[in-house]
Amino acid sequence: MTRAEPSDDGPERSGDEILRGVVEGGVARIVAVTATDVAREAVRRHEAAGAASVALARGVTAGLLLATLTKNEERVTLQLLGDGPLGSLTVDATAAGTARAYVRNVAAGPAAPAGRPRLAPALGTTGVVNVIRDVGLRQSFRGQTSFANGEIDDDCERYLTTSEQIESALRCETVLATDGALAAAAGILVQALPGGRGAAVVAAARASLARGALRDALAASGRRDALTPIDPGTLIEDALGDVLGAWHALDVRPVRFHCSCSRERAGASLALVGAAELATMILEDGRAEVICNFCRAHHDFTEAELERIRRELRGASGPPS
Repeated sequence: MTRAEPSDDGPERSGDEILRGVVEGGVARIVAVTATDVAREAVRRHEAAGAASVALARGVTAGLLLATLTKNEERVTLQLLGDGPLGSLTVDATAAGTARAYVRNVAAGPAAPAGRPRLAPALGTTGVVNVIRDVGLRQSFRGQTSFANGEIDDDCERYLTTSEQIESALRCETVLATDGALAAAAGILVQALPGGRGAAVVAAARASLARGALRDALAASGRRDALTPIDPGTLIEDALGDVLGAWHALDVRPVRFHCSCSRERAGASLALVGAAELATMILEDGRAEVICNFCRAHHDFTEAELERIRRELRGASGPPS
């Protein structure tokens, strides 16, 4: 087993990890992620509560699972557009182990019920799942499926099986404390490898996960040592050890919340509104503020900076008209 070293590119540090492995005989791949700290950071930045916090937690967990399915460095954009009060969920995750997310209407979702929180009342039961895989070299692949039931993990499982045509079992669990705070978040993905012999393993894993195997494993890990970060390998053994049989890890890497927004990108987004709208901003407000959807960072621009962007757009040197 190899363990990647933490990078120094700025992501928020956490105790979360993602593990990729293979079932003996090469019949199926197994991926497990612990995303508690990543989810908590997303919830904190958006001041989310109730179903919105659960959606963010399941979203970053599912996104991280989807972003680790190739050998190459990959970025995955996962978007679920539903007819519920939350409106939509957007997740950006990378094979390097970073993730960020936001919901469109963070304050609109209902409170999360006890037990396994249901997201369908908040996200909706009718909607679409959009996935964009950016594998570098200006190559990207897009897929879309309809919702399975609005629970995010079931919707992503349906996407993998239907759009990417890979027999898959995917489960994301979010455990809430008695006060509604996020106590734990984790996910497991099992996929059949080419040859078809893994279909039975995937089906057995899906049935076990549906019965609550991952949620029970999360609870057991928390009881063993609440101060030690939950280990993804232990979750696999506790949740699916009897289903998978022998398996071995290929690699383990750290997982962190990270947003790639910057002042430069914020300026580029202002340029997209056009010279005429920039002129209106200059005359009416004398300033502009760009807020990142993902991390809620604020980027302020002065009148002089707006005028510079406007002039670069128009190639003019005169005052705004």
